[in-house]
Amino acid sequence: MKKPLLALLAAVVVSLGTVSPARADRLCDPAAEDCRTPLLDLIRAETRGIDVAFWFMEDARYSAELIRRAQAGVPVRVLMDTAALSGNPVRAQIIDSLRAAGIPIRRRNVSSILHWKMMLFAGQGQVEFSGANYSPDALVPTDPYRNYVDEAIFFTSDPALVHSFMQRYDDLWTDTTSYASDANVTTLTRHYAAYPIAPEMNFPPTASYRNRALAGYAAERSGIDAIMYRITDRAHTDAMIAAVQRGVRVRVITEQVEYRNRARLWDAWNVDRLWMAGIEVRQRAHAGLNHQKSVILRAQGSIIFGSSNWTSPSDQSQEEHNLFTTRPWMVQWFAAQFDRKWNNTGPAAETQQFQPLPPDPPAYGSPANGTAGVAAAAARIAFNAGPFAHLYDIYLGTSTTPQLIAADVPLGPSENGGMFSYQLPPLAPGTRYYWRVVAKTMALQPSAGAVWSFVTAGAPGPAPAPLPSPRPTPTPDPGPAPAPAPPASPDPEPAPAPAPVPPPPPAAPVTPRPAMSIDLPGEGQSVRPPFVLTGWAADLAAANNGIDLVHAYAYPAGGAPPIFIGAAAVNGARPDVGGVFGSAHGASGYGMFVTGLTAGDYMLVVFAHSPSAGFVLATTRNIHVQPAATLVLDVPLNNAVVNQRFFVSGWAADFGARTGNGIDIVHVYAYPLDGQAAGPIFIGAAPVNAARPDLALAFGAQFKPSGWGLLAAPIPSGRYQVVAYGRSLVVGTFAVAAAAIVTVR
Repeated sequence: MKKPLLALLAAVVVSLGTVSPARADRLCDPAAEDCRTPLLDLIRAETRGIDVAFWFMEDARYSAELIRRAQAGVPVRVLMDTAALSGNPVRAQIIDSLRAAGIPIRRRNVSSILHWKMMLFAGQGQVEFSGANYSPDALVPTDPYRNYVDEAIFFTSDPALVHSFMQRYDDLWTDTTSYASDANVTTLTRHYAAYPIAPEMNFPPTASYRNRALAGYAAERSGIDAIMYRITDRAHTDAMIAAVQRGVRVRVITEQVEYRNRARLWDAWNVDRLWMAGIEVRQRAHAGLNHQKSVILRAQGSIIFGSSNWTSPSDQSQEEHNLFTTRPWMVQWFAAQFDRKWNNTGPAAETQQFQPLPPDPPAYGSPANGTAGVAAAAARIAFNAGPFAHLYDIYLGTSTTPQLIAADVPLGPSENGGMFSYQLPPLAPGTRYYWRVVAKTMALQPSAGAVWSFVTAGAPGPAPAPLPSPRPTPTPDPGPAPAPAPPASPDPEPAPAPAPVPPPPPAAPVTPRPAMSIDLPGEGQSVRPPFVLTGWAADLAAANNGIDLVHAYAYPAGGAPPIFIGAAAVNGARPDVGGVFGSAHGASGYGMFVTGLTAGDYMLVVFAHSPSAGFVLATTRNIHVQPAATLVLDVPLNNAVVNQRFFVSGWAADFGARTGNGIDIVHVYAYPLDGQAAGPIFIGAAPVNAARPDLALAFGAQFKPSGWGLLAAPIPSGRYQVVAYGRSLVVGTFAVAAAAIVTVR
């Protein structure tokens, strides 16, 4: 009897998703093993379907075998990210070869990257995944134990894991918001039956890597061993420091290239903090690269590994795949691998002791050396110490060996060549002063600038009383820096500039048909800055979307002049708008964070701009704005055990400020909880001006200098509630506070 057609089709879908284990699970260590050949063998043996997803592929062995299987009639699908192709012709050529072979390819279509490194073999019921890119040296050592890339390559036929990748791959393949068809895609259909995601699997950004990992760290009572390529998310660092403070042994193997990667300057900040907290840190000793991302939680008998680094994008925005497991054989494998690397018990040394490095020597901006006529009451010095300095000792005096007047000033790193400006105390008129700056990393490694001088304006006279300033124990003075070498001579024969290219003729004007909407906030909504203003705008008469940007204003209900709150490009993906008005308007979204509004009622007005016709339309929303001062205490963590002198740091901002970050200073007090003193103890004050790129990324450059920190004055042993108070320039008083309970030993 013939089966109905629908039943046959259903059987095909179930068959594609049915996993029949063919091989035992295994981990492969490319320190000494060839992990590429088993993967190529899986490609060659597949007869039903191969799914591949990667950040980049540089080894043509993989692409050649994939093309051969596609030519043999095996369905192959590829997910990739064109952001990885820029400036790398090898990667681009491999993608071109896959396109030319007719293999269906979809690409990541948003700013956050596809960070997968995975191949799925439907017929064999196998998945290979890891943190390793598909490059010639990532899965095979150049010289065993001496020249290789640190990785752990996982091959599994576990149905729960294979089914998880089948489900998630189909999710990404059919995602029309974050992915777009690149080549040879005719229809977007799921290839597998629906499956649940295994509890062991973790697929950011739909599931948080950070939160799940932090819970594991907090539960550990014996030992945490991590091998981590990149460390820029302080949440992991703070958790490691908290673990050490409660008596857990923490060991970290990291990568020195990232430690001095100027594009990833917060890696050094975090690694230095780990080292300063007493965490044991080693780094790669072999040639190659430490690119692994794994964590062992010894007492819990569990491991975390996959593609996520200790970075915010690896948790919040990038496509990642990670495994949280207690499988004994896997825990034993990772423990043996870590112990071999840490103790150098293999044939060659694989790790070495980490040594923190100093920052760049400070370079001075003003006042120029020998300058006369500097205002005695408002003298400022400007300097730059590069991306790795965070703390600064300021020296000033009337002798050629000036004295320390401020230590550990937490100005943060100098990014993009900008200069810090530091206000000196009131000075005597008509006097020559000598000054210099010593820059320090978070590991207190110093680098000294030269001694410069200036002369204050006016007739000589006595100096006013100096302003009080905290005097933490300074780092030993490394002495003045040697004079810099003269700059290199310019090229005597510069290349001629290319001839200008004439602009194209202007397009013929069209009559605009604008349409727009505000999605958030809703009409009458009560919001607290920073809040999100989002919507869409389109010119329905344009061949493309036709609206390139929006300007937004807030009109106070009391009739005061309108406040400009921002501009935003109109280019966000809006498939809903494209579905109604046509695909030309599928990138019509806009959005911005709104700050700079004090408490009160406002009418928001958003104006849409057309490149051909100017501002052509506006739409409005009425909202109520709540007070917006915020203070966050990052360190110490609640219930931390600390020394008598401990760091207190965090960030503070009043998002109602129109300029600046809105909070200028933080005062910190320790309130005894054991009855050993009558009242609170003042332990320090800190200016709010340290660089916080994470806040700038989230809320705009205005709030980048929102960090603060200080080394607390010594206090007796006991339990305290540490309270930080922030002074808001918006309301003119200490308007916000944050607290943590600590035990001082």
